[in-house]
Amino acid sequence: MMFPFFNDIVGLTGALSFWPLTVYFPIKMRIERKKIPIFSFKWVWMQTLSMCCLLTSIAATVGSVGGIVKSLQTFKIFKSIA
Repeated sequence: MMFPFFNDIVGLTGALSFWPLTVYFPIKMRIERKKIPIFSFKWVWMQTLSMCCLLTSIAATVGSVGGIVKSLQTFKIFKSIA
């Protein structure tokens, strides 16, 4: 009741942590460990995948912030929405 937009906060946290922890660092580590040459097919494909996931993360972040703003406009402390 005190924090009715908890889902939006969890969504924002997930959107902010998805790309760097799940995509960017593992791809960078793979490129470094396997010594994949720059601009090879594999390197370009991995960078493309990383950028697509970054765009998805940005869209999710924008959506979560929009949900938080919308929830805060109607939020009244100690009032339940029935």
